[in-house]
Amino acid sequence: MLDGRLDEATQRLLAHPFGVRAGVIRHFDINSPFDGSVVGTAPDTDCRTIAAFFERVVIAAGTLHTAQVVQERLCTWAKRIAVQREKLARTISLETGKPIRFARVEVLTALATLDLYCSSPAVSPAREWTAAQVTFGILNWCDPVLSLVTETVAALSNGRALLVKPSTRASLSSLSLAALWNEGDDLDGLLCVAPSTDAIGMLRAALMHSRVSEVRFRGSREVGNYILRACDEALVPVTVTTVTRSPFAVDEHSDIKSVCDSIIQRAFFPPLRAEAERVSCLYVPDSIGDSVVSALISRVSQLHVGDPLDERTDVGPLIDDVAATLLEEQIEEAVAAGAVLSAIESAAEPRHFRPAILDYAQPSMRVCQGELEGPLLPVVRYKHPHELQDVQMLNADSTA
Repeated sequence: MLDGRLDEATQRLLAHPFGVRAGVIRHFDINSPFDGSVVGTAPDTDCRTIAAFFERVVIAAGTLHTAQVVQERLCTWAKRIAVQREKLARTISLETGKPIRFARVEVLTALATLDLYCSSPAVSPAREWTAAQVTFGILNWCDPVLSLVTETVAALSNGRALLVKPSTRASLSSLSLAALWNEGDDLDGLLCVAPSTDAIGMLRAALMHSRVSEVRFRGSREVGNYILRACDEALVPVTVTTVTRSPFAVDEHSDIKSVCDSIIQRAFFPPLRAEAERVSCLYVPDSIGDSVVSALISRVSQLHVGDPLDERTDVGPLIDDVAATLLEEQIEEAVAAGAVLSAIESAAEPRHFRPAILDYAQPSMRVCQGELEGPLLPVVRYKHPHELQDVQMLNADSTA
């Protein structure tokens, strides 16, 4: 990846994750959120090829009789990930736009998750499990390495094989992890990654398969609600993990500098987990509102926005033009209703959105309630503490 793209050897491996060329397989491009260039391609699984994936995981599930083999395989996987951690971090940055230093933290957190499981006392190998079933996982583009590692541990430790449909925005990271998992034996099928541009078709195929006993999803509330309804109709157990957003509250006696530093960390830097609680808006007493907003504007103006592979970058690009359009619509609606957007330098590209403060926002605004796609912090001013009584708050004075 010397030129910012995946090297040819990695491309060949990801294009054929099973290691063989079984007929003609369609592919789709993975584009960089930063400059739109193609950073890699992924095989496009459809109804003609999904059967092979299900057959593979079912065969692997049939070989799974004890937790000992799972623990050993996960430990080996962790060692391989550790060796490739820098390469994985760069892949995350290339396809998601996450700054490289945060991508490194994501990989290290994934390794810590595996280490926690591997260091636990092994379940007695004499314990015989019932015939294992299959978990079908759907992941969004946030934290692709950490999310897949977490889902793999959850599925395999419960005696199930895992078939994952990653986001089309972040398929390369998932395919890289699958390649590190493979050893050329039947246990390879315990973790299969099947990228696809047909998310609905993949979900339907999973719900119709007799061996799929669970569906797991990580991503947005809107998609999560759709999956919940589909699984409910098919009578298939489902676990949905979505992004939650809660307000911060600032006390009028708080130290403004330290509070602003904490807010910047929680509002503009990516959390370690895709489902970690994020900031919906900031509640500030009107008596110190001007001082807090001024301090925040000064702090965000110092954040470096740019190439996610640049070590100096604090804020990477938005994931795509759809996210940029949605963010722009939310801001326009809020400004039309009386909110004031801090003066920010216009970025060269819509996806290169510079962090901004939206002052005089109202809790009812979509920008405070809906899913926020970019580095924007709405500020709600309040006059009396009783205005916060019905609002569940995060503590802005807590450690980031």
